[in-house]
Amino acid sequence: MAQVATPLGPLVRSLAGFRAERGLGISLFLNLDPTVVPTTKDVGSHVRSVVDDARRRVLELAPHLDHEQALGARNDLDAGEAFLEEELDRSGARGYALYVAGLDGVRYELPLPTAADDAAHVGRAFAVAPLLGALERDREVVVAAVGRERGTLWRTRGGSTEVLDDRTEEIHGRHDQGGWSQARFQRRIEHDALAHFRDVADLLAHAVEPGSGTFVVVACVEEQRSTFEELLAPHVREALLGWTAVEAHAGHEALEPEVDRLLSARLEDEREALLDRWREERASGGKAIVSWRDALEAAADAAVEVALVDGRSPKAWACPACGRGSIEPGGCPLDGTSLVEDSGGALELVARGALANAGRVRRIARLDETQGVAALLRYPVRAAR
Repeated sequence: MAQVATPLGPLVRSLAGFRAERGLGISLFLNLDPTVVPTTKDVGSHVRSVVDDARRRVLELAPHLDHEQALGARNDLDAGEAFLEEELDRSGARGYALYVAGLDGVRYELPLPTAADDAAHVGRAFAVAPLLGALERDREVVVAAVGRERGTLWRTRGGSTEVLDDRTEEIHGRHDQGGWSQARFQRRIEHDALAHFRDVADLLAHAVEPGSGTFVVVACVEEQRSTFEELLAPHVREALLGWTAVEAHAGHEALEPEVDRLLSARLEDEREALLDRWREERASGGKAIVSWRDALEAAADAAVEVALVDGRSPKAWACPACGRGSIEPGGCPLDGTSLVEDSGGALELVARGALANAGRVRRIARLDETQGVAALLRYPVRAAR
């Protein structure tokens, strides 16, 4: 069984704050959804298409690169193409991201639990907007399969799962009754079952750190739920995503669809709560952003608490020196440096600025009130418009 994935959030924040000092940052994304890319041959075709796009982008930047930078970018792409075609392990991944800036000594290979559209980005910064789907689902879930004799705990994150503990045990069967009366024997069974439930509940309390954001899913038969729930620590009950049924000896694979459904429902509730909060702030003239212009400024000033985006994005330009974004071409307002168009548009610049400064970015199905962005601020940076 694969070791559970490490949290994606800290790495994405590091990627968002990266700026190449010596060369270029290359970001390559592959869609590995088996319904779209079913075979190794298909993967190879997608790899060549993405790398060819990246090579084209390097050629467009060639007039602004010195010999070392141009050569470094070509070497990075050659090495990246060889890795993706010959060494890529797509096991359990529905997407893949490769980040490389060879002259700056940076390289990250990221299998993703969600599909990512094929894309290539080349510039002084890495692209992080394609990771938003994976980042949202980067939640740790502890799953407990519980019964009178069952007590198995798994930890799952990012498509990988590990066993935390297994306290499955055989409680007295009829062959153990001996000379006990049926009533006394039944009381002993109930006593042992309750002790077993308490033991598993204690395991959960230790597996879920209070305030960690870890979720919990419990699988057991319906008539045992109320008994087990009463034994759960308060912080475990707060982390509870929901309940599901389980076959007597089913493994975590049988529970994955229901865990995924429960997590999706919770994420949707979170998005709706953020959207409601943004609407309240906007209605009261509070710290709410309603335009790309203001969102870009707030992201550059580290003022974004949460940005909500729906995938639409206008063109945008960024300062090659400081990374500050603008909805219009021209010069950087800080030092006059000529702005260059960012291939990811305003969405990428807002996501990059928010994540690099400990903000959050969430995808919303559709923001009908705006042109694709809404944001809650830590503090006002200007009058929203």
